[in-house]
Amino acid sequence: EHSFMSMSTGGGGADSHSLPKADINTTPLVDVMLVLLIIFMITAPLMQNKIQVTLPTASSQPEGQEASDGPKVTLSIVKNGSQAQYFWDDQLVTMETLTARMQGEAKRTNNKIQLRIRADRSLKYEDISIVLKTAKDTGVQHVAFVSAPEPKG
Repeated sequence: EHSFMSMSTGGGGADSHSLPKADINTTPLVDVMLVLLIIFMITAPLMQNKIQVTLPTASSQPEGQEASDGPKVTLSIVKNGSQAQYFWDDQLVTMETLTARMQGEAKRTNNKIQLRIRADRSLKYEDISIVLKTAKDTGVQHVAFVSAPEPKG
């Protein structure tokens, strides 16, 4: 009975030291967090330099919401070997003719012409940037890119 009484009183002594601790061991948590930090530090720069760019398949503007109420001209750019061919409303033109037509249409419509660019997806960015620079230099203010509708599924 005497030993039973000493446990029930909860007084000091050797019995109070045998109770389990209520502290959380944070060492495994810190180890896991450090490993994750190292993994993210290594993979973050690799992800920034390995971005794959694909052409969009959906139009950015819904049909019927045009940026300009002026006349619309379609410029098709097709890859022919290593060169790009330009078609102004389905008529083959050279770069000089294209520049002259852009200037004429911009002046005739008071810069209200809307240039719709239909570019082949296998073209170099340089071929399209030349057209955009020419459009800017000749006064064409409204340029739209035509793309295929997004596949449903």
